[in-house]
Amino acid sequence: MKKAICCILVLLLVCGSVIGCSKKEDNGNPGETGQTSGNKDSEKSDNMDAEQPKEVKLALVGPMTGDNSQYGIQFERGAKEFMEEYNARGGTQLSIDIFDDKNDAKEAVSLANKIITDGSYAAIIGPFSSTCALAMAEVTDEEKMITVSPTCSHADYVALYDYTFRLPHVNAYEGEVAAEYMQNTWSTKKVAGIYSNNDWGIGIDDAFVNKAEDLGMDVVANESFIQGQTKDFSSIITKIKQNGAEAVYYMGQYTEASSVLRQIKDMGLDIEVVITTSAYKLETLELAEGAAADAVFLSTFFEDPDNERTAAFSKLVKDKYDSTLDNFILRSYEAADWIMQAFDKCQSTDPDTLRQAMIDVGKAGIDGMSGPFTMEDDRNIKRTFYYCKWNGKNGAERGFELVK
Repeated sequence: MKKAICCILVLLLVCGSVIGCSKKEDNGNPGETGQTSGNKDSEKSDNMDAEQPKEVKLALVGPMTGDNSQYGIQFERGAKEFMEEYNARGGTQLSIDIFDDKNDAKEAVSLANKIITDGSYAAIIGPFSSTCALAMAEVTDEEKMITVSPTCSHADYVALYDYTFRLPHVNAYEGEVAAEYMQNTWSTKKVAGIYSNNDWGIGIDDAFVNKAEDLGMDVVANESFIQGQTKDFSSIITKIKQNGAEAVYYMGQYTEASSVLRQIKDMGLDIEVVITTSAYKLETLELAEGAAADAVFLSTFFEDPDNERTAAFSKLVKDKYDSTLDNFILRSYEAADWIMQAFDKCQSTDPDTLRQAMIDVGKAGIDGMSGPFTMEDDRNIKRTFYYCKWNGKNGAERGFELVK
């Protein structure tokens, strides 16, 4: 009887041991059977597939309609030209969906939420204005959505948010460059500023005023205007004239730039003029109708005819879109390029992994379509400034030449 009981107990222990092993294997713990090893290999394969997607989707946000649609249209052209080049290489394919924020901060935030909720986008290119970019960043940064603005130069954009990147220099730097140029080139004593009353304009104007005062210049007038609404600058120009300014720095977009230049000429004001990088466009020359002849345009891009790569891209843009190269089409192209260089490096769309790859690529330096640039430790961009004038005096139909 005792022997029979012992046999039963041994059988129960063996069965319990087998069941226990089976449970351990079901819980994913290491086992010795071929089936367990096969499951691990399968999981590893699935993870590799997840890290190497067959397609990377980007969202492009910009003003496709409204007063600033010309910038959004250039954004779309630049990004999609890069997409076509990238996809022609084979391998992972890139797709870009377009979203119209109408250059409105509330609309930009709504689109950011829509893009994040979709869950299929690796990063966002855009938006255009600093106001929209800062509003969007409140949403995208919280969700670890990488956002690369081709044009946002407000200092807070990368200072306050971790998953934001930019293509232009920080706006404060440009304001300082303008003040230094006025003093070094013209020995200016009295200066004036005309700036767009938005986040971007206020930021660049503050830097300009502070630098001018540090250099010992007297800021005799500093006037704002409302982008898209202000048409008559006569009262501003009158104040600048009455206060004896020797040079004025215009900080705004190209439509108002042409109005300012024409009205300065019409009112007979003899003054040196520096135009901000945002208005470095052939459209400014066309709309100014000759009033831009003596103005100095700041730019971080100059179309060098000896640069074969840029020349070929310029021809493509002209033939395909009947348009000329500007910072907007170039920066959007470079934004897509930067994101995909980072993806090629890390082979992942995980936001933290992709973010670090973008930092690594940026710090190493990028040979951009508009010229080389690097990202510094604070994630701000370092570029070379050019000083340009209308080349019509030399017999050219229209265009820019470097100031010697």
